[in-house]
Amino acid sequence: MFDAPTATEASAGVALARARVGGEPVCHSPAQPYLLVDLASEPLGPRWFRGAATLAALCAAALAMTPGIDPFSPALARSIGPDQEFQVNPMLDGSRAPAPPAPFDPETAAKPVIASNGSDIRVQGAVVDGLYWSLRGAGVPSQVAADYLHALSTRIDVGDVAPYDRFDLVVSKSPGEPLLYVALHRVDAPDVELMKWNSGGKTDWFDTDASGSDNSAGLMAPVAGRITSGFGMRYHPILHYTRMHAGIDFGAAWGTPIAAAADGQVVSAGWSGGYGREVQIAHGGGMVSLYGHMSGFATSAGQMVRQGQVIGYVGSTGLSTGPHLHFEVKVNGTPVNPMSVRMQSRSVISGADRVAFNERLKQLMAIGKSA
Repeated sequence: MFDAPTATEASAGVALARARVGGEPVCHSPAQPYLLVDLASEPLGPRWFRGAATLAALCAAALAMTPGIDPFSPALARSIGPDQEFQVNPMLDGSRAPAPPAPFDPETAAKPVIASNGSDIRVQGAVVDGLYWSLRGAGVPSQVAADYLHALSTRIDVGDVAPYDRFDLVVSKSPGEPLLYVALHRVDAPDVELMKWNSGGKTDWFDTDASGSDNSAGLMAPVAGRITSGFGMRYHPILHYTRMHAGIDFGAAWGTPIAAAADGQVVSAGWSGGYGREVQIAHGGGMVSLYGHMSGFATSAGQMVRQGQVIGYVGSTGLSTGPHLHFEVKVNGTPVNPMSVRMQSRSVISGADRVAFNERLKQLMAIGKSA
C-alpha cells in the first residue's frame, strides 16, 4: 500500500501543477540526464539549446553511419517537394553554357597590314607600345608618323589613344611622301577619319563624311551667369592650397541649361573625378572644350552638336562648393584662357567638289581590299 501524501507533499503537488499550467519554469530533478531535454516542455534557455544541439549531433551521426545514404546526393536533392525547390545557379537548369570567346592573340592583333595600288601605300595596325612607336614599328617613316599625329590632333587628344586602337593611313609614293588619309579606329570612343583635300584653293584635313562647316569667330558663353573665378593660379576653396585653375567658373542655379560653346563632336560624357559629371567637345584644330560639375546630360559621346545646343545642366558634382559651371578650353591638350580663344573656320565641301571628294575617298579605301 502506498502511503498517503502528507500536507506538505500535497501543497508541493498543487504548486507544481500551477507552474505547468501558467508556463512558469519547472525545476528538474538532478537525476535527469544533462543533455537529454524534453524540447516540447522545456522553456527556451541554455538547457533547451543544449538539447537541440544534442539532437542535431545524433541525427548527423545516424546519417553518417547509415550505409548507402549520402545526404548531399542528387537523389536526395530531388526528393525535395516542388514547392520547396529553388535554383542557385541558372546554368544548373540543364541548358548549355555559351561557348567561351576565342582567345585574344596580341601578336596577331598587332601585326601590321601593308598594301599598295601602285601609286599609294596603305598601312594598318594596332597600338601596342604608344601610337608613335606602333607606327614606327609598322615601318612608317618618322616624318610621316609625326604628320599623322599632327593631323589626328586636329580632332582628338592623341595622348588619349588606348591600347589596341587601330591606326590606318594612306601615303603617296610621290616625292615627300605626303599623307592622303588618316584614321584611328578606337575601342572605347568614336572613330576619327580624315582625308586631305583642296577646297577653295586651300588644302586642309576634312572629316570623311565631308560635313565640315564654318565655325564662328569666337566661343559663346555656355551658360547664363556671371564669371565667379577666372583662369590662372588661385587658392582652391576645398583643397586649401594654391594651384592652377585651368578654366573659368560661371555662377548659375542648379539645373540651368548649358550650351555648346561652338560646333563640334562630343568626345566624352560621363563622370571624371573632381570634375564630377563632365562633357568634352572637339571643335577641330586640336581644340576641345570641357564642361564640369554638371547635374545631368543632354547629349552623349559621338554626337555632333551645334553652337548654342543644350548639352547638359548646371550642378555641383565632383569637387565643388556649390552649383556652378567649370568651363575649360584646351588646344592640343594645353589649357588656354577661354576668354582669348578664336575658333578657326573651315571650308565647306559641297556640289561637284563633294562628288570628287567622295570618289577619291572610295579609291583610297579600296587599297588592300580583294576584288
